[in-house]
Amino acid sequence: MIYIQLVESMALIALSAYLYNQLHVLKNLIKDELRFVDKIILIVFFSVLGIIGSYTGVNVEPYTISGIKQGSSYIGIHDAIANTRPIAAIVAGYIGGPVFGALVGAAAGTHRYFLGGFTALSCGIATVVEGLVGGIIKKFSKNENFNLKKVFIGSVAAEFCQMIIILIIAKPFNSALKLVQIISVPMILINSFGAVIFINIIKSAREEYNRIGATEAQRALNIAKKTANYMRKGFNGDTAKNVCEIIYEMTNADGIVIGDKNGFLAYSGDDIDENELKKSIIVYNKSADYRTIELKDRINPMYFVCAPFRIPNSGFEGMLGLGVRSKKNINFYFIQFGKDLSDLLSNQIELYKLDKLAKEASTAEFRALRAQIEPHFFFNALNTIASFCRTNPLKARELIMDLSNYFRQTLKRQEDFVYLKDEIEFVQSYLSIEKARFGDRLNLIIDIPDEMLEKKVPVFVLQPIVENAIKHGILPKPEGGKVYLKAFFEDDEMHFSVTDTGVGMDEKRLNEVLTKWPGIGLKNVNERLKLLYGEDYGLDIKTSVNKGTKISFRISMREVSSING
Repeated sequence: MIYIQLVESMALIALSAYLYNQLHVLKNLIKDELRFVDKIILIVFFSVLGIIGSYTGVNVEPYTISGIKQGSSYIGIHDAIANTRPIAAIVAGYIGGPVFGALVGAAAGTHRYFLGGFTALSCGIATVVEGLVGGIIKKFSKNENFNLKKVFIGSVAAEFCQMIIILIIAKPFNSALKLVQIISVPMILINSFGAVIFINIIKSAREEYNRIGATEAQRALNIAKKTANYMRKGFNGDTAKNVCEIIYEMTNADGIVIGDKNGFLAYSGDDIDENELKKSIIVYNKSADYRTIELKDRINPMYFVCAPFRIPNSGFEGMLGLGVRSKKNINFYFIQFGKDLSDLLSNQIELYKLDKLAKEASTAEFRALRAQIEPHFFFNALNTIASFCRTNPLKARELIMDLSNYFRQTLKRQEDFVYLKDEIEFVQSYLSIEKARFGDRLNLIIDIPDEMLEKKVPVFVLQPIVENAIKHGILPKPEGGKVYLKAFFEDDEMHFSVTDTGVGMDEKRLNEVLTKWPGIGLKNVNERLKLLYGEDYGLDIKTSVNKGTKISFRISMREVSSING
């Protein structure tokens, strides 16, 4: 009988899982972007679920032969409750981690304590422990998205912990033992399966989100590919008109508008009152943000989902608006598509500004190196992300963020010297995209002491060397290979080396790489090192066909000390 009543309580879990999926914070959970407010909402949600689980439980009096009192709403001093409360704590811990689970367990456990009964204290403590166990499951599954097998095993372990705690704390022991004999098997099975059902529903929602997100990401990338050639010419009225037409043709939007920080630039789509649209954009620009603006029309209104173009060190540069005739067409995925597309277009504006700065800067050759790194890398990255949209949607979205972060790091580097830790982070951002393209064929091993990371080095001194090792050493080799980035202190100098296990080069090939391909990469690094530290401080290149290449250089600590102040 206790099995049947606990299974009936499972209907509550199914209903709660459905309601949970309707919460807006689920979308943030799927993206691992829980804000503080979201966490509070989820703690309250699971705490209430745990409390309700206690109320819908089965009253058990271990002194009775049947072991179950039915229809009683009063919990006596000798009574206990077989219930589904642990599901809330376990799932909360799995979603948010040990602290998250412990907080939910504390809330639901405190409530259980005040309900009374000889197991009140033990069950209250056990609920906190179950929340912690849920968080531990999460840590062991950190590289796996909702591993149902581990959820089930962890839930069984959590319920075993509860039974042990009841036997240790609840008095008298004979009553506790009889209670455990009655409720242990049904609670272990029902609650473990309940946790799996809840997590599986969330997992299904994530997969659906990723499926739709992949479609939208693919569309945004295809648009970005077509707009790139126009955006290279600058962000102006002509460019905006071409971009609007491309987006309008490749989406289901009823209208597309683009503006700069001064106002309206271009529109493409259904007939509307453009004068009213221009006025709306002027108002929007005063407090640009992700929001919807309504364009009132005599026949049909138009609703524009707007996303700003924000550029590091420049701020607000303009806006993109995706227009629809009906509000019903505006959902989470449509809004996210607008954000993704505006981010990609923002990157293209960044590239244009970067190229312009490179041409105008007095240190033209150094700026040219900076400009050279982006365009070919950008298009290769787009192609890589596009391929992942079909095979691994979640990875594709992560790579979009990696690409965006890579360019933002680039534009922030206006100084001639940066901390070594920032240079290493920049190399790793570059490598994350390249490794996505070439997988296990490419591996980077970094061996640098922590105390060296706070020293300053010339900007863009390592990335071109690592890129050279990958392009000319590892990739031509069918089975791939490894790149070793090593640094150490010796004789009042910082020593760096980049060694690859690639195909190596002969003298002719080495000369081509240094002088012709990849442009001014290694040549520029070599000349800058000599200019900054002296003729003895250039690149030292040792290479042999089929034996790999090692590029080394030194930096004088006297110069480093003066730069670090």
